[in-house]
Formats: sequence, C-alpha cells, structure tokens
Amino acid sequence: MRNALHAFQRHVMADPGLQRLLGACDRPDAFSARALAAAAGLGLQLAPEALVPRPRTMSVAPSPWWPPHEWLPVRIVDSDEGPLVDWAYFGDDPLTDSFFDETVRRVTALPINRVFRHVTSLDALLDGAPCADVAPLRGLVYHMSRCGSTLVAQMLGALPATLALSEPGPFDAAVRLAMTRADLAGPRGSSLLRAMVAALGRRRGGVTQCFLKLDSWHMLAFPLIQAAFPNVPWVYLFREPVEVLVSQMRMRGYQTVPALMPSGLYGLQDDGAGPEDLCARIFAGFHVAAIRALADPRGIAIDYAGLPTALMDRIAPHFGLSPTPAERTALERAGHRNAKAPAAPFVPDAARKRQDASAATLEAARRHLRALHAELAAVEAAAASSA
Repeated sequence: MRNALHAFQRHVMADPGLQRLLGACDRPDAFSARALAAAAGLGLQLAPEALVPRPRTMSVAPSPWWPPHEWLPVRIVDSDEGPLVDWAYFGDDPLTDSFFDETVRRVTALPINRVFRHVTSLDALLDGAPCADVAPLRGLVYHMSRCGSTLVAQMLGALPATLALSEPGPFDAAVRLAMTRADLAGPRGSSLLRAMVAALGRRRGGVTQCFLKLDSWHMLAFPLIQAAFPNVPWVYLFREPVEVLVSQMRMRGYQTVPALMPSGLYGLQDDGAGPEDLCARIFAGFHVAAIRALADPRGIAIDYAGLPTALMDRIAPHFGLSPTPAERTALERAGHRNAKAPAAPFVPDAARKRQDASAATLEAARRHLRALHAELAAVEAAAASSA
C-alpha cells in the first residue's frame, strides 16, 4: 500500500490538472474521495487511511528538483542533512493577505498539503532555480516598522498581474542563513536570496511583476540584499517616532526582542533600560543604516505622513510604474482600506497615538530618534525637490 501511495504522489506531482483537482478541496472527506477516485483511475488501489492528513513536522526525503510552479516555499527547516526548504501547494492563490505567513497558515491547512510534501536542500534550491516562469522583481520596500509598509504592499498588489510579497518568512530565513553561515558568504549567499525570490515569485495566475516588502530589520542586511539585487530600486519608509513607539508598546514586534534576532545583530547591551528606550535604539540603528544606504540613487526615503498619495506620486515612478487611470483608481481604493484588515476602511490614528504616549516614550523618541527622523525628512525633501 505504501508503494501505491508513493506512485500516486509521483503522478500528482507530475500532473498540474490533478493538483488543481485535489488542491481545490478544503475538506478532508472531499479530498479523500477525489484522491481515491483519481488513484483508481490510474490503476492504483489506495486505502482511505493512506490519505489521512499528517503533521507537516513529519520528516520526508529531500527531492533533487523544484516542484511544479504552483508550489512555493513556506519555510526553511533544520535537519541532519542541513537546512531544507519546505514547499506547499498554493495553486493560483494571489497572495493578497496582509502578510505572506497568513497565506501560509491557510494553504498548509489544506488536505493536499497535509498529505503531499515536497522538500529540497539548499543546493537543490540554488541549482534548480529557473530563468523562466519567474515574475521579475521590480521594487524592494524597506521600513522602520509600523510605518505604512503593509499599506504600500497592499496598494502595489492592487495593480493587475502584480504579486506583492509581504514579509515572506522563507526570505527572512534565507537572509539569516546568508548572514550566519560561512558556506553562504559572498556570491553564494546572494545566489540564495535570488533563488528564494525566484521561488516565491513564480508566475502563477498571470502574474508579470513582483514587489518584495522586507522585514524591518532587513535594513541592517542592506549590503547583503543589495549585492543580490543591485539594480532593483528600493524605498525606506519611516514615521514620526513617537507614533511607532506607541504602537510597539501596545504590541511588541519580534524584531524588537534581541534574543529572537541573529546573535549580536543590534550590538546592544542589557543596561536595564525600559522597553521604550530599547525599541528606540533598535529603530535608530535602522535609520542610521538607511541614511547610509540612501547615498545609492536607487533608494528613496518616504515619510508615512505622505501616504497614500506618495505611492502614486513618488514610489510608483521610482519603481518604473505608469498607472493607467483605471489602475490609479485601484490604487486609491486600496489606499483607503485598513492594510492589516482590508475589509475595513482606514481610520487615521496618528493623533491618538501621540496622545497616548507615555513620558518614557516621549523621552526615548527625543533621545534616540528625533535627530535621525529630521535627517531622513531632509533627505526625502531634497530628493523630492530635485525629481
């Protein structure tokens, strides 16, 4: 029976039509019925228990090749053989969730991804990277955190045939590996990042262009990312620091917990300072890295206060976009939605955040971020005046 299941799995991986048939099932009973009928049509006798969903934590043998283009990476996992890339079936899912990992949670719950697995080594990811069937990367979005980057990604994703990757976990994992593993230093690390973007940006559902919204801490990995994508334009989003710190004090992002980041990344000592001061110093590091990187003409700085208008007036042309009237309407519509809850309208919250700021928040912003914010604003103003 195990041989029959393996034979059926090989048929499924070689047949996009069969993948779509099974991938459309979100109920295990419907999936099992379709799978059993399809297997019987191939002359394979499967027992229903062979198709019982299994935990994705179960180990599987790595494959030497990329899966069909309807499959995307969902994570990089450790194994005795080294890091492995775990893939899942996405079909034509447009990835319109606010964050890539929200889509991952949804698709990995599908029966097809609980029964069929595809895992590759890093070598297979690198060696199998296609030069076709990949949407070209047209822009990178760096940001300080809680400053409109999700809005920018949602607006870019509102353009037709456009994929906006929002903080994809597999790319973050690839950046961490490239920064910490000696065997991925230099060109091989750059190749890993390009291969991961190629894997995430596969042409599905008519997609013709791709944008990548990075995680906030990736500004500190700018030289590595720049080496991988030297000709791709990018933006750095920033915001009034008090508003960002208030948001973080309400709900801390993992990027503000040094223990969850690559060792020594922030270079901060535990001096007993409060969380407001710690977060402010972390964001100051992002700003310093951004100001240094903005010597590169491919980068521009954008203040949250200018969004969503700045996307059409500055970001779109910087990324080589010339929206049609219909596309501008789509961008404007997306710009008036709550980026993290797109079904709801956007409600401005800047004034409320400033009102809620504690004395410690105000002092941390003044001490660590106020001058850097002013410098970024000056860089933005100078670029805008010369455009």
